[in-house]
Amino acid sequence: MRKLLLAFSSIISILTFVYCDDNVNPKTDFEEVYILNCIIRTDTSYQTATISRSFDINGFDPSINTTDPFIKGAKVKIFYDNAVYNFKDTAVARAADSKYKTPMNIYYTNNFKPSLSLPLKIEAALPNGKILKAESEVISVYSVYINTSNQIISENSISSKIHFSWGELMLAPNSKGVYYAPELVIFYTHDKNGVSFKKQKKVPSFYVNTDNGTLPIYPQIQSGTQSASFEVEAIKRAMAEISEGDPNKGNYKIDKAIFRLLIMDAGLASYYSLQKTFLDEFSVRVNQPDITNIKGGLGVFGTYTIKQIQISIARDFISSYGYN
Repeated sequence: MRKLLLAFSSIISILTFVYCDDNVNPKTDFEEVYILNCIIRTDTSYQTATISRSFDINGFDPSINTTDPFIKGAKVKIFYDNAVYNFKDTAVARAADSKYKTPMNIYYTNNFKPSLSLPLKIEAALPNGKILKAESEVISVYSVYINTSNQIISENSISSKIHFSWGELMLAPNSKGVYYAPELVIFYTHDKNGVSFKKQKKVPSFYVNTDNGTLPIYPQIQSGTQSASFEVEAIKRAMAEISEGDPNKGNYKIDKAIFRLLIMDAGLASYYSLQKTFLDEFSVRVNQPDITNIKGGLGVFGTYTIKQIQISIARDFISSYGYN
C-alpha cells in the first residue's frame, strides 16, 4: 500500500450571468484562506500533512496559476496520549505533467503510529502567525473485528448472497462514532505482451437496470451498521467484466478475493462520502463543495484503519470464465 499523500487545491468557481444589458462580475473581493490536510493512518508510523493557501489570478481561469500555493515554514504538531509529535518539512517530486514545476512541499513525521482508541489534535502555526487547528479520534485496528467467514465463491452457492459482519471493541470515551466503507475486491493478474499487470476489481453489492443501462451499486459509508452483503450474481458479473471485450481469457489469472473494511472517524467520513473514492485513491474533484473540520481555515483532519479477510474462490468457478 503506497503512502497516502492528500493535497487540496483551492478552486475558484466561475459563474457568468447576463441579464438584459447588465453584466455581473463573477469575481468577488479576494480573501486569502489557508488549507490544512492531514490523514492519520494506523498501519504506519509515517504520517504527512500539507498546508496551502487560496490564490487570485488575472482573469477567470484558475488553471493559469503557476505559483506554488503551498506554505513553507509552518510548525505542525500532533497531540496524542499525553505526548506531542512534531512534523518536519521536506519536498517530494511532482508528476512530470504538473503545472507547478517546483517540488511539492509536505510536512511529515516517521515516528507516530497510534494504536489506542484515543482523541488526538493537530495544530499548525503558520509563519504569519495564523493558527490552524482540528480534533479527531483514533479508531484502533484492535477496536473492530470481522467475524470469521467460511464463505466460498462458487458456481453452486447455496445462498443468493455472500454476507459479512463485524463488531466493535474498546472505543474511545465520548466517541463520535465509527464509519465503515465495506468492500469486496477480486485481485487478478493480466498478462499482456509478455508483461504481467497486477489489478483489482471491486464487486458491487448488486446491479440495477436503468434507462442508461446496468448500474453497479456499491456499499455506502455508514455509521451504526455492522454487516454488508454481495449478491452472487453481482460477483459473477464482476468476474465477467474483468476480461470484457478481450477474447484471450487465458491471459487472466485470479489471485484472490478480499473482504475489507475501511474504518474511519467522523471527520474523514464526511470527506470520503462526498468523494466516493477508496483508500489510496483519495483525491479532490473540482465540482465538489468544500468539506472542512479545520478551525481557522479549510481542510480535513481524520484517521483511518483497515481490517480484511481473504475469501476462497472455487477453482471450477474461476475456470468457467476461461481464467487461470
